[in-house]
Amino acid sequence: MAVLVALLIPILLGFGALAVDLANLFAAKAELQAAADATALASTGCLRKRSECGNLSRSVPDWSGAEMKADGFVSQNSSQGRALQDLTVTSGYFNVTGTPSGMQTRFITPGNFDVPAVQVTLRRQPGENSGPVQSILAGVLGISSSLLSATATAALSSPGTAGTGSLFPVAVAKCMYDNWWDSSAGQPKLATAVTVPGFDLPQVIGQPYRFKISSSYKAGACESGQWSSLTVNNSSATFIRQLLSTRNTSPLQVGASIWIQTGSTTTLYADVNSCSAAGNGKCEYVMMPVVNSVASNSYVPIVGLACVRILSATGGSGKYIVGQMSADPVKCQSLSSGGFGPNYGMTLPPRLVM
Repeated sequence: MAVLVALLIPILLGFGALAVDLANLFAAKAELQAAADATALASTGCLRKRSECGNLSRSVPDWSGAEMKADGFVSQNSSQGRALQDLTVTSGYFNVTGTPSGMQTRFITPGNFDVPAVQVTLRRQPGENSGPVQSILAGVLGISSSLLSATATAALSSPGTAGTGSLFPVAVAKCMYDNWWDSSAGQPKLATAVTVPGFDLPQVIGQPYRFKISSSYKAGACESGQWSSLTVNNSSATFIRQLLSTRNTSPLQVGASIWIQTGSTTTLYADVNSCSAAGNGKCEYVMMPVVNSVASNSYVPIVGLACVRILSATGGSGKYIVGQMSADPVKCQSLSSGGFGPNYGMTLPPRLVM
């Protein structure tokens, strides 16, 4: 029996190591991954201008601010009871289509599907975060410790799908965004003069350009928009008025077609003015569909989802909405939306992408 027990001891210790050390490694790995996820998510929010990040005067994306946030946040996490302090953090762009894959440098010219991102890697190895994970039983088998690492990538992105109840029933022309939106910074261009050729609205220097959203027959192609009954062909002012409060009754994604309304009912502008910045502010910041053409009486595909700040609206003989492009990190965040779409100011909360 003594000989048999002696022969079985290595096998018993091996099973013990499997039961104890593997469980310990899995637990340590889960802690490390959770810490990497949390740090990436917390730091990615600071790519935007946020008072809690202390970067309201910086340009965006605020790469250095996000990396500083990661450095400060990681110590709020622990591995096996010891605070983490060593990390590798990289900021840059992540292509949500996977082409190319992985992180890209911050110095590229981003395309529509390249989104600002932060990647965090945490390791348990010599000299980092209390060193490798020490073995409990596996040491007798010659395995004294194990190396661990965890990587998380979180990104800021724009929605590709408008959630139920989020889409305002006015479509705006894409060429307006091509002219007055800074796609590299993901921000509205700012007015540099009080007057702009082709625009009959006075501008405020240093503020996003103010424009009219008016029927294409009343405004230029790149300063125009039109009422949309969204998924149905319905020219009723009553139906549009209902959409002003209920918005879309089902999710609508980029590529889906919406109906561009005919005409411009005067009474609807009064309704918009009453909820705009000039009214009670309930529709001051809205998500609007961006389309290539606002030609009325037709179905057209959505090419993007934009955040528009509605300043006022005028009926009568004017029939136009006064708006500004926006990328406000709070007002333009849609919690009910999802997917990935081109950046026209509408954003989603930071989320893990890898």
